[in-house]
Amino acid sequence: MREDERYAASLVATSRHALGHFDAFGRYSALGVAEGEASEELLLRAGLRLPQRVEWLGELGYAAYRFHAPGTALERTGIGDALLHARLKLRDEGMPHESPWLPAVGVSVLVRAPLGALAGRHDTSFGSGGAQLGLGAWELGAGIEARRSLVPKLELMLGAEGAFRFEDHVLGRTRPRQLGPRADVLLGARALPSAWSAATLALRARFAGDVTLDDRRLPGTGERLLSVVLGGAFYDRSSKLRSSLTLSLDPPVRSLSVGSTAAAALSVALGYGVE
Repeated sequence: MREDERYAASLVATSRHALGHFDAFGRYSALGVAEGEASEELLLRAGLRLPQRVEWLGELGYAAYRFHAPGTALERTGIGDALLHARLKLRDEGMPHESPWLPAVGVSVLVRAPLGALAGRHDTSFGSGGAQLGLGAWELGAGIEARRSLVPKLELMLGAEGAFRFEDHVLGRTRPRQLGPRADVLLGARALPSAWSAATLALRARFAGDVTLDDRRLPGTGERLLSVVLGGAFYDRSSKLRSSLTLSLDPPVRSLSVGSTAAAALSVALGYGVE
């Protein structure tokens, strides 16, 4: 949501195509000519600002995941998990003449409810398609972010979020599983070339601990994924419509990521907001 909006809703369509995979030692293997891994997701988001410094955001999506290789084909469709975010703005950015010139600071909490299609499956899939179809586990997290303007039309952003995943029974009641804790860090910059547009460039890192299965930690199942994100947003105050285009790339460079999938993704969003 924009800071001047009281409530808003948007529809986000994302297409994601895998480039290759990193193993537990950071070694990268590109997908073969006869291999393919892709997903499409349609995400509905709704936000409300009440009171003025508290922003509530809920989201729910539907996704399709496909993987094929010689002699193997896999396809899944279904809803994803439900997410609820709450963000509190602790302080506004200080004025340039103040010393020290402090950034704007906000804190957030999130809850993920395992409503996704993965929660109803009893198999051992930890593949990259699981994210859109749900983790299969409750997740509780918290985050903090800071923003500071360098010049009137350029600001820097720094954020961090951590989350704990609770034990689940995706693999059956007799095989308890617990995903490792997650941590996300983001560093970026946002330019405001006009009153109706914005451009963002960010570097995002995600870390996840090892999976525990049957009360035994499985070494080498943790993840590290580095992504570069480029986005553009456009607003039309007269119609209250807004749109955005986001490109994301997980660089396929050896040792840059671990235990994860390198992919390229394109997201298009169309929303409506009321000030």
